[in-house]
Amino acid sequence: MTHELSTYLKHECSVNGLTNAFFNGLICWLLIKNNDTITWWGQHNFGYDILATGFILPFIVTLIVIPIQRRKTANNKTPAFTLDPSNSSHAILNKFPASNMGRAFYFGLIGMIVVGGLSLLILGLVGVQNFSAVEYSIFKGVWAGVLAAILVTPMILLALHQDYRVD
Repeated sequence: MTHELSTYLKHECSVNGLTNAFFNGLICWLLIKNNDTITWWGQHNFGYDILATGFILPFIVTLIVIPIQRRKTANNKTPAFTLDPSNSSHAILNKFPASNMGRAFYFGLIGMIVVGGLSLLILGLVGVQNFSAVEYSIFKGVWAGVLAAILVTPMILLALHQDYRVD
C-alpha cells in the first residue's frame, strides 16, 4: 500500500469515525434521554440495539461510501489500488458480491455478527448489566464511531479496486 493511499485511508477513517460517533451518540441520547436504565433485553435495551445498529450502520455507510469513492476514482481524485489475491484480507474482499447492495448486506452482517456479537460478549464478560441513558449514549456513540472507522477501510478499498464490477 502506498503512502498516499495510507494517508487517504487514515483521513477517511477519521472523518467517518468521528461523524458516526457524534451523530449516533446524539440520536441515541435524543431517543433515550427520558429512560432511567437501559438493560440487556426488554423494553429499553442495548442487546437488540447493538445488533441492529451493527447491521444498519455499515449497510447504510456502504451505500454512501462506495459510490462516492467510485466518483472520486473516476475523477482521478483518489489513489489507485488493486486487490492482491495473495493477501488474505484482499482475497476475502475479492469474494464480496459485485453489486453495491450485496456488499452493503455483507458489511451489515459483519457489523452485526462480528462487531456487534463480540461487543455484547465483551460487555457480558466484564459484567455490564445496564447503562444509564447518558452512559449508553456515550458508549453507543464511541462504539458506532469505531465500527464505522473499522469498516470504512475495506469499503474504500473495494471502491478503489481497479477491476471493480457493477451489476
